[in-house]
Amino acid sequence: MQNILVLYGGKSVEHDISILTAIQTMKNMDKNKYNVFPMYQTKNLEFIIPDDYLNPQTYIDEIKKFKKVEFVFGKAEIIIKGTFSKKVKIDCAINCCHGFFGEDGTLAALMNLCNIPITSSLVLGSSTCMDKVIMKDIFVANNIPCVDYMLITDDDYQKNAQQMLDLAIKKLDFPIIVKPSNLGSSIGITKATNLDELKDAIEIAFYYDERIILEKCLQDFKEINIACLGNKTCELSSMEQPVSWENFLDFDDKYTNSKAKKILNPELDKSVKLEIQNLAKKMFKLFDLSGVVRIDYMVKDQNVYVNEINTVPGSLAFYLWKDKYDFFELIDQLIKLAIEK
Repeated sequence: MQNILVLYGGKSVEHDISILTAIQTMKNMDKNKYNVFPMYQTKNLEFIIPDDYLNPQTYIDEIKKFKKVEFVFGKAEIIIKGTFSKKVKIDCAINCCHGFFGEDGTLAALMNLCNIPITSSLVLGSSTCMDKVIMKDIFVANNIPCVDYMLITDDDYQKNAQQMLDLAIKKLDFPIIVKPSNLGSSIGITKATNLDELKDAIEIAFYYDERIILEKCLQDFKEINIACLGNKTCELSSMEQPVSWENFLDFDDKYTNSKAKKILNPELDKSVKLEIQNLAKKMFKLFDLSGVVRIDYMVKDQNVYVNEINTVPGSLAFYLWKDKYDFFELIDQLIKLAIEK
């Protein structure tokens, strides 16, 4: 039996989504192979093991029954605190944290210091893919197609708001998509079709991040997602086309709205499919990725644009692997890859 940590929660605004990913993951772990240790990171960045950890209601109410946990640097151990504290040898950690203090490389660094294998990408890949501006700068430097974009920092905007607005309109034209640079799950994202909407969108994005990205908004495109699994080199999942009646998938579309649908293995030209697959393999190696990642594309008039790379995708993107692995088998593969890495 292997002792497996499941890391989830954290300080990010994607905290609740992380809980859902972790509960799904823990319910699909083979209890004949793994002893599961649910390592919940509170919004105060404490690590605890809740008693009723598979119940979503546990995390809505104040958690009263739990055990505190400490890590031991260099020894692949945790200490579970209590009247009689005990040390537990850990074989691997499954990263289910989305956003800051989890997906951005911080947990990968902590696990590295503790000598615990982790299922997600390590520090380099995690941190560069977390920041959308840095990620797209790397795209441009390596001839990876993406839409036009620009960075605005809170400091620059406070000093030169009109100059930033004029530059954005000149470079991108309306409509413009405005996003926090370091968030996922479509949180804080707004489409602006005029100057007043752009100002409001920028204000919303700055609520979540001091660095925001403005992007040219494509019209009438298909969003296509694909997942990669491996270490440095990867195998590819099926493709998926999320479908919404809106112009882009917002948070409600992705997580709460029953009207949002997904088409598995959508109809695409052979050349488009091949480009999506080749770009995925190129980026997986370029960003030094590992574990499972999901890459989101936009396809318009047979042109492929990379939108972003998600190094800890929601639900670990298990739904994209149904043609090859069920969720139990995907978890087995992730643990195997992490230990090999």
